[in-house]
Amino acid sequence: MEKQIIVFGDTHYSKNWDTIDQCLKQIPHFSEKYLNPNQELRKFIELINQSPHVEAVINNGDSIDYHFSDFISLLSLLKNRSDSERISNWDLFNSVINHLKKQYIAIPGNHDYRKEAYNYALWGTDHINLSKATRKKFKHQIGHQTFRGPWELTSVMVNEKRFDPLTKGMHIKKREDIRIATYHCIFLDSGSDAFVRAANFFKCVKKFLETRVISYDSDGLNQDDFNYLSQALSKNISKDILIFQHAPLINPKKSCIGREYQLSIDTFDELSRKQKISHNTILNGGAKLLKLLKNTDKNIVLISSHVHNAKYFLIDKKSLSTKEVSNSEFNREKNTVGIIKQLTTLPLGGIYPSVGGNKIGFLKISSNGFEEQILHNFSDKGK
Repeated sequence: MEKQIIVFGDTHYSKNWDTIDQCLKQIPHFSEKYLNPNQELRKFIELINQSPHVEAVINNGDSIDYHFSDFISLLSLLKNRSDSERISNWDLFNSVINHLKKQYIAIPGNHDYRKEAYNYALWGTDHINLSKATRKKFKHQIGHQTFRGPWELTSVMVNEKRFDPLTKGMHIKKREDIRIATYHCIFLDSGSDAFVRAANFFKCVKKFLETRVISYDSDGLNQDDFNYLSQALSKNISKDILIFQHAPLINPKKSCIGREYQLSIDTFDELSRKQKISHNTILNGGAKLLKLLKNTDKNIVLISSHVHNAKYFLIDKKSLSTKEVSNSEFNREKNTVGIIKQLTTLPLGGIYPSVGGNKIGFLKISSNGFEEQILHNFSDKGK
């Protein structure tokens, strides 16, 4: 029986999606096609449980939208409300994912590090296919609207010494590797949001000034990650390696199949910004990662999510010439050791319509290669 690996990411589970769903169902003749990430996860699990061919399911990060499920007021924030009194989206997510009857492994994404609920008036609801007009009309029922001033930053700030958001992740793997089907799988942590770390501030500002594009980067890999990855790649293991990390190495804002790029280890950051392929990627460690992948004799496929769109890249190890390709061309090179393959998966719980990301789904890895499994295709207007 053929063994398959299923990869999903960007679930963004949150209690409030069900609250919004119930609100919208009370509106007579409501026609917008609302995307409820919670519902999509439940349907996904039911679908996968029915497949006898699935050996393992990999969660590629952003399991939850933020840790605590309630949107607390400025007064509660200032009072430093006890965390023990609050409902965690991790608990809700785990109560659902525990119904999955397959081997399950998860890695963290940047949203998994976020502690507080964010403000929809600032961040919008395009990712759940809910128009601004509808959100404003029903803002009291939907909630998450009260402006909290500078304390809005608590929705993305990270201080792991005071609060570790991954302690309730339960299934999350960091710096571990395992053989699944015909592949040796390596799991990395691309970190929290880069822009909330003080050490990254000037680097983020420089990147914005050079590209004129807001980029939601992950912090990236640290030296411990590289030590682990180097050791994992040097083992006497299968030549076919899958590396999972939430944020990708390279990513153009808009997909353009056939477009070619040139990478360099020495000037990786500069060239990536200049060619505009550093949108929503890892901020730190790109050159080191590229060097490790270039110098290994293994057949590498780097599998990321984060960008809410499926894209495919071939990177020649010798010249580092890079090309965005179609899924079929990507699969034609799936066994070519001299080419680093990078793909990003479809999201399960959030679209990215501003750059053409209107599909949700997951990735199936089998003897046929790497196949997109589309669950829903939302139009730009979301009707």
